[in-house]
Formats: sequence, structure tokens, C-alpha cells
Amino acid sequence: MKNALICSLLILILSPGIAAPPGEITFDTISISADEAIEDERPGILHFDGHFLMQSSDWQLVSSKATVYGNPNKPDRVYLEGSPAHFLVHQSGDATRGSVEASASVVEYQRIANTLTLSGTAILKLDDEIIRSTIIEYDIGTQRYRAGGNDCVMIEVPSVD
Repeated sequence: MKNALICSLLILILSPGIAAPPGEITFDTISISADEAIEDERPGILHFDGHFLMQSSDWQLVSSKATVYGNPNKPDRVYLEGSPAHFLVHQSGDATRGSVEASASVVEYQRIANTLTLSGTAILKLDDEIIRSTIIEYDIGTQRYRAGGNDCVMIEVPSVD
């Protein structure tokens, strides 16, 4: 029954869309789909299993498993597990910011802190810069990261002519 169950959840938000970090994004529609959705016994927690996809016009979260804490249209926390899990934001409305792409075994987004924490073969792409490490913490608001862990940190940047 698990594979046969397809869950699609559409949430209507009344505000028009703007480009900002996911915690501050307001859009017409957020779409969530997975093979299975389970409402936790505790209120405000949704568990998703299999082919999780949560997206809007400017951002996308993809993983094998996910837990959404708080209201899905403005979650307090999103915990993604996958091989790897992916987080993508296009910040098209801000000329100083481009896209943020992240992938890792575990990706955690926290709205109040406006941060991403990536662990397990973590990769963070900020426009043309690529950061690879075991653990990466990224502050979306300040656009600053901290990388470390058991393995070395590798940073790739394009050459300037």
C-alpha cells in the first residue's frame, strides 16, 4: 500500500510571490508530493517517505524522506534525508544574489535562523563557487558559510581574467 499511496498536497497562500529565502518566501501555491505522507501524533509535524518534492516557482526541495515542522506554507524547519537530498533556490528578484544549490545526505533548513545545515558528502553551489566538505553551514541571509568535518574542505572558484 505504501507504494500505491500517492500524496499530493497543495497549499494556497494569499500573498504574491517575491524572491527571498524559503522562510520568507510567499507564493501563490506550494506543491508537496511523496509516495507516502504521515501526520505525526504531535500537531504541526508531517513525515513524507519516497520521492519527496516540495516546490514553488523559485525554490525546490527533493529527497527520499522528509519531515516538515510547522505549517507547510511557512515551515519552521524542514529535515531532508536522501542520497543525496537537494535544496535549490533561485533568487531572481535580487541582483546581488543568484541561485543557491545544496546537496548532502542530510539537509536541514531552519526558518528562524534562516540557515541550511548540510551533512554527509555536502556540496554547496553559490553561483559559480562550489564548496565541498563533510559538514557545511550556510546563512542564507548573510550569504556566508562555514565548512569543516572529518575530511578536508574543497572550494572551487572560477578564474578571473
